Amino acid sequence: MNHRRTKWMCSTLAGCAAVLFATGCTQSNNDREALLSEEASTLRLELDKQKSRNTTLASENQKLKLRNQQLEADMQAVPEPAQTQEIGGFTAEMRAGEIVVNLPSDVLFDSGRDSLKASAKSSLTQVATELNSRYPGRSIQLIGFTDTDPIKKSKARYETNHHLGFERAFSVGEFLQSKGVANERISYASHGPNKPMGTKAQSRRVELVVVVDS
Repeated sequence: MNHRRTKWMCSTLAGCAAVLFATGCTQSNNDREALLSEEASTLRLELDKQKSRNTTLASENQKLKLRNQQLEADMQAVPEPAQTQEIGGFTAEMRAGEIVVNLPSDVLFDSGRDSLKASAKSSLTQVATELNSRYPGRSIQLIGFTDTDPIKKSKARYETNHHLGFERAFSVGEFLQSKGVANERISYASHGPNKPMGTKAQSRRVELVVVVDS
């Protein structure tokens, strides 16, 4: 083999090697790009899934927030249990800044009458004492209540149950004044049969309301 042929063969082999090398590099780059593209697609898919999960969590958090707000509103709407005590031996309850003393009419009055029983006066004397010592200067409202039976036997004396309720409240007020409770502290009202309680006996009452939060 002469020198010229040897040189040609070497040149040819070098060219083939260069082509093979270039082809191999191109294939390698294509494979790498395909792999990177696949990884990018996978990451985008995971990102979309995470965004979807975040949206779901945000929606659930909003629902929980609204639920908590509703529960707080419900808790605020529930009235606090009445605090029971006694004034002059009569049951008293604390209601929204007021002390309400329940004076049963059957204890204070005979049926169909507005004159105080003698047996009730000692208890009302104690009520007056406690009003002056525990709640001096506080406004007092006396409210008369009756059962729902219409006036019959004492129709000539009381036109309606409202009339009877007012007269009974007024009798209690007059007695309290005689025991030192200032007249200007007392006001009167009558609901008659409009706010009955569990039984007729419970419905017949005079409520003494002391305003302690004003």
